[in-house]
Amino acid sequence: MKRRILAVTTALMVLVGAVPALAHEVPRSELKELRAVTAAYLSVDAALADGFVAFSLDPDNPDTPTCFDSADGGMGVHYVRNIDGVVDANDPEAMVYEVKRDGELKLVAVEYIIPATEVDPENPPVLFGHEFHPHSFLPVYILHVWVRKANPSGTFADFNPDVRPCP
Repeated sequence: MKRRILAVTTALMVLVGAVPALAHEVPRSELKELRAVTAAYLSVDAALADGFVAFSLDPDNPDTPTCFDSADGGMGVHYVRNIDGVVDANDPEAMVYEVKRDGELKLVAVEYIIPATEVDPENPPVLFGHEFHPHSFLPVYILHVWVRKANPSGTFADFNPDVRPCP
């Protein structure tokens, strides 16, 4: 009985604003809209046709995307466009594809990217209630959203332990 009273009291407090909403909570409608937008890019060929290009750290092979992974999990390869300092929830700067065993690319996430020169480090941009953070070595601020593959580390974590490591 005490548990039920506590649950009802907590729910009422949230409804009347006595308890602030958690920063990591995102309205399902926002992620649902992003999922709908990204449906157009399930095929990497569609992303290429719409102006996305492979992100490569290899100057000798600029059309071959660099695959990212870490001890925290995989990420995949990125196809990018419009890295212009403008944050638009429905126009991510990167589509992130997992490299499957057979080499097929499967869309798993998006990434929002802003050049570091466009960001006040004391007041980084926020999207879906989450702050962008500096990339570990590139001069940009980023925010990943695992909108097409669940991530046990969190929807906004950089790496996903359920994504295959790079081949």
